[in-house]
Amino acid sequence: MHIPTPFGIMLKQARENAKLSQSELAAELHKTAQYISNIEKGKNNSPPDDNDLHLLIKKLNLSGDEADKFRLLAYADRGMLPPEMFRYVLDRPALIGLINYAISNGVSEEYWSCILQNTTTDKGWIHNE
Repeated sequence: MHIPTPFGIMLKQARENAKLSQSELAAELHKTAQYISNIEKGKNNSPPDDNDLHLLIKKLNLSGDEADKFRLLAYADRGMLPPEMFRYVLDRPALIGLINYAISNGVSEEYWSCILQNTTTDKGWIHNE
């Protein structure tokens, strides 16, 4: 039995919200309806590539935070971060250390949210570079 991934769940919900069939959405990507079905059911170990993600986001009328989340979940299905995030993290050893500390110590989402709130202002991010 396959378990749908967060990306598959979001894809199905967005497709249904857009009132598209799996076949209609698949046609946009030059794929089969089975391809979309497999993603939605958690059977596909090959999520859409960047070009197909762009087409899906456009066809599903996703924008802003919703489009960003969709893209991140697709990369997560591949066990990856988007390239720009990967490069950013890789170039910052202190950030990698912080992430390792958080993993080792079970830092919660609530704690991260608190940190985010305390490092931003109504004028934007505080930069110390």
